[in-house]
Amino acid sequence: MSAASLFNAYVTTAAVSASFELGLLDEVARQDKLDLDQFAADRGLFTPALNAVVTTLADAGVLRVSETEPVVLAGGPAFDDIWANKGYFLWLVGGYGEMLSRVAGLTTEATRAAADPWHRDGGAIARAGKDYGKHFVDPIVDRLLGERDFAFLADLGCGSANRIIRLATAYPDRRFLGIERDSGAIAVARKAVEDAGLADRVTIIQDDIQRLADRPECAEVDTLMSFFLGHDFWPRDACLRTLDGVRRAFPNAKGFLLSDTYASPRQSNGEKPIFTLGFEVTHALMGQYIPTASEWCDLFEESSWQLTGRTELDIAYSEVFHLAPAPSNR
Repeated sequence: MSAASLFNAYVTTAAVSASFELGLLDEVARQDKLDLDQFAADRGLFTPALNAVVTTLADAGVLRVSETEPVVLAGGPAFDDIWANKGYFLWLVGGYGEMLSRVAGLTTEATRAAADPWHRDGGAIARAGKDYGKHFVDPIVDRLLGERDFAFLADLGCGSANRIIRLATAYPDRRFLGIERDSGAIAVARKAVEDAGLADRVTIIQDDIQRLADRPECAEVDTLMSFFLGHDFWPRDACLRTLDGVRRAFPNAKGFLLSDTYASPRQSNGEKPIFTLGFEVTHALMGQYIPTASEWCDLFEESSWQLTGRTELDIAYSEVFHLAPAPSNR
């Protein structure tokens, strides 16, 4: 890849993220012809900036624009692929963009000693996860939970709460608990629950899964799930302690669907799948170890949970580990 291609790809990535946040991609998906002046007026947008985003996406084949008027005619040849994957772009640019702009500094010990050197945007990460989860995770989760009998489900690391809101709507006779550490994601989640009118059956609490406080509602939970949080529990000994702590905090949980993205092979040929490189680089910058799938399976052998099954997700190097309480004599 040439230097120009790399440089232009960086700008295009920012434009995709912006177009997602502005609702531009969704509007193009809904209608054949979009008046950009009207779109800008309706949303209070600065037209020259909007036009720069649109031109960038047109050059990348994402949009088709009129040459004579400020109109998006339709999606271009790359539109469907970008639209399905747009959440990853927000995750990278909105969630980790500031961190990636400071890579050089994050390689120095002095910078890393600061109280909060990472500067992640938890709200953007939660919104991004909601979008790519809708395409690549939720259909599989729906199938797995449809095969289970549960009354009270807890989502550990619930992010925007989109998943449990959707499930609460689908299962009006069930209760749900969302636990999240990040204050930005908590704000997004609580507002979403209120807006959905589900506050009577969906509770969102702020807590650290690695140091769960004793809560009476946890004893009522019979099913657990957690998505893309497990790697934060590592290194290995810390992860074992966390899983054992979760087992104690939820003594009546009969099952645990633990999903995560694991390390890709050290040697690979050709281009990495979308998300993989960004996931591994950002976590390396934070000093966060990413285990392999085999390391996860070995760990379960020593934990208070036993592995009963595995289901691949439509995200590279990601799957759901089906866990059940391990025999007490193990």
